[in-house]
Amino acid sequence: MLKHLLKQPKQSELQEIEHVKFLIILKIAYFALAVHVVLIPVFAHIGAVTLAIVNVLSVCAWAGGIFLIKQGLTSLALRVFCLEVVIHSTIVCAMLGLDAGFQFYLWTVSCLLMIDYQLTLKRASLYSVLMIIAFALLYVFFSNTNYPFAYSELLPHIKIINIIIAGLPMIYGMGFIREITLSQRLELTEMAARDPLTKLFNRRFAKKLIMNARKNCINNNTPLCMAMADIDQFKRINDNYGHDKGDTILVNISRLISEFMSEDDIAVRWGGEEFLLILTQSNERQAFAKIEALRTKIAALEAHPDCPDLKVTMSFGLIEWQPLTPIEKMLQYADSALYESKHSGRNKTTIVHAQSTFFENED
Repeated sequence: MLKHLLKQPKQSELQEIEHVKFLIILKIAYFALAVHVVLIPVFAHIGAVTLAIVNVLSVCAWAGGIFLIKQGLTSLALRVFCLEVVIHSTIVCAMLGLDAGFQFYLWTVSCLLMIDYQLTLKRASLYSVLMIIAFALLYVFFSNTNYPFAYSELLPHIKIINIIIAGLPMIYGMGFIREITLSQRLELTEMAARDPLTKLFNRRFAKKLIMNARKNCINNNTPLCMAMADIDQFKRINDNYGHDKGDTILVNISRLISEFMSEDDIAVRWGGEEFLLILTQSNERQAFAKIEALRTKIAALEAHPDCPDLKVTMSFGLIEWQPLTPIEKMLQYADSALYESKHSGRNKTTIVHAQSTFFENED
């Protein structure tokens, strides 16, 4: 159900982006640090002592970058990482040649630069292109460099391993970016669908849900009821107690309405203190019993903790939706029934049929 897909956002969009960026860069940094640590004894074993020393310096660079990330300097850490990869790749390719595949790490940092949000898109793109140019230049300058150390027969396998290791951070980073994109899409949908105060569906978005609910009821041959509701004398409450307390009352009543709704029902803040409730798989009798229970519960609700003597009631207008009747006509019927409840004393539920015959109930 769409209502279950729409989750309340826990962080602002900017905080979420920064948090995800932190996770991506930090985990990739730990991964790269481990790779460089492993390379120290490997290079020493094959006789490339200079490269072993270079990797010691690389380990220091990645460890320093991790420290910068934890200090909140993620953008600076990214630049340290990029500089290290460029220098390291150049030195390794100069000594081992291109058959070992260390040049492919430049592709990884070119992608990482694109998630540095402190850079403009133009500048980040420029830096990423420079990484790719550096990759191409390695082929220009070192394409004829021969591998001079032990285990030359393993070079094809080493190249494949380096390509995989270089590709894993890109896959991991793109996966995280995909998740945050989906999360932001849901958050934007939530913002478009919900009333910011009550968290009920707003009027504009609800119409689509209502038409879908009606279509499902027609297809499944199940009843559907509509109830228009209004908080009694809400303007007087705002005038006497203030709009802040009025907002709290709206929130508390909306929470109670949500608790009474089943997962397939639809609760809408129709406007101001007016609500629209769509009760699916409920005939007139079942919907009336549910609305009456809700009305009684609202009347007994402590509407505001600072005003224990304040009693709030609601009036309802209820109608069972006739399959061939347009939504606008049904809304008119429900609104007429609500008017009848308000006009005849409030705190009532009035049922109206398509022929406009009213039936009232009150305590």
